[in-house]
Amino acid sequence: MKPISKTLLVGFFALLLCGCGTTKTLYSWYDYDSTVHTYTKTHTPKSEQALMDTYEKLINKPGGTRKTIQPGICAEYGYLLLKMGKREEGLKLLNKEVELYPESTVFIKRIIKQFEK
Repeated sequence: MKPISKTLLVGFFALLLCGCGTTKTLYSWYDYDSTVHTYTKTHTPKSEQALMDTYEKLINKPGGTRKTIQPGICAEYGYLLLKMGKREEGLKLLNKEVELYPESTVFIKRIIKQFEK
């Protein structure tokens, strides 16, 4: 085998092995996608509780490389709580969203204003 062919072959296998590494995500989403889908599709007390449990997990045990709560999670959960009549808890989470992600202030303040009436 020619030296150039050996070099190309070794390079090819090196690239192949590099592609086998695991990628780390910024956030851990746990089973968020499936619980939101189930809640949206069926909207039962069981699916609502599963969604709330998922929100609690995302907020209390943030994972991924950032180790912080994902953008929008506090807002979603807070809004759900407000719709359920849990005003104090919902407003607290909406304010936490603004604290974590100040760029959401305008949008979140509009939601808060609707529920302060």
